[in-house]
Amino acid sequence: MKQIIEFAPAKINLSLQVTGQRGDGYHLLKSLVVFANIGDQLFIEPSSDFSLQVTGPFGSDLAGASDHEARNYWISRDDDNLVIKAARKLQKFLGVDKGATITLEKNLPISSGIGGGSADAAATIRGLLRLWNVDPEAIDNLDNLALEIGADVPVCLRERSSWMEGVGDVLKTGPRLPDLFCVLVNPGCPVSTPQIFRELKGQFSQAVPELPKTCYLPELIDYLNFSGNDLAAPAQRLEPIISDSIRSLKDRPDCLFAGMSGSGATCYGLYEGQVAARMAAAEIRNTRKEWWVQPAVLS
Repeated sequence: MKQIIEFAPAKINLSLQVTGQRGDGYHLLKSLVVFANIGDQLFIEPSSDFSLQVTGPFGSDLAGASDHEARNYWISRDDDNLVIKAARKLQKFLGVDKGATITLEKNLPISSGIGGGSADAAATIRGLLRLWNVDPEAIDNLDNLALEIGADVPVCLRERSSWMEGVGDVLKTGPRLPDLFCVLVNPGCPVSTPQIFRELKGQFSQAVPELPKTCYLPELIDYLNFSGNDLAAPAQRLEPIISDSIRSLKDRPDCLFAGMSGSGATCYGLYEGQVAARMAAAEIRNTRKEWWVQPAVLS
């Protein structure tokens, strides 16, 4: 039986500025987005309808421990799950009479500001197009379909360095960056994105000029220090442990920059090289065993 394997990389907002708010309440953003070499994995096989199994270290958090089965997987019966939502929307959009059995290996913590659900939805779209032998280049308005699923889904569909603006509907090619060696830290406190935005209380920023098309590490660090993440302060007020996460990254030798991704609670630290990042990850993991800590490469 044909099986499609699709990777859903973690999405990292290196910067995030809130530049305004629309009349319908949605906030306008300017964000530099990159992707990690770690993430979730989807296994997709042909079927007459859609079904979803969730495995992996964070599978029970997504599907619910009550759905635990004997073979160490969980059955998601929730059609609001972004994977099933993306699958059904794509099926309707293409007008096909096909389904799929999908297994999601959930390696990323949920509600963590690194686009786990959005990355999974985007990977579902890519995987189903491959399964059904549909050329994505021949499809108009695929980004609009992705936006209906979630604000971060269009950029996750691209899987490359991008400037994300508006409500996620305006995407531009991001700078060509060197490999960025980082450590991702999540202290285990899921945060509510709407609550973070409410805490922002109408404080908007003017967008910082974009980096050049080819960007070197010192330029990037200067940009990040200047632009930052407008959601970091309200997130830290609501969850002070996020401040501890950032401090744990900054306190390690060779840390060039540390900040929060998205609306949190995952934070990232950039280091001078892969060895330094791995050593920092090992040290943080040793002192904070309850945290999720992973070295990664961003691009």
